[in-house]
Amino acid sequence: MRPVYEGREVTFTWDLDGITGDGVFYHDSYAIEALGAEGFRAVAQNADRADIFRFEEGVLMHAAIVKYGQAPSIQSQVFGCTAQDP
Repeated sequence: MRPVYEGREVTFTWDLDGITGDGVFYHDSYAIEALGAEGFRAVAQNADRADIFRFEEGVLMHAAIVKYGQAPSIQSQVFGCTAQDP
């Protein structure tokens, strides 16, 4: 399986208030489970799509079941992440 958008860049922030970002973050809020001090698992869904994220060791993994369009589809992406100073 290949990523939907190879070479795509995503910017996101994860803190105590949740996740904000561009590109693959389509929901207003996520159920977030911390995976130690440096990672998380997050899920969200609505009538159009279900998204799951896992972030650990500087890698963001994203999978989605997208229910709009002609037929449901599964999208999968993996991003290498670099921390930036605020």
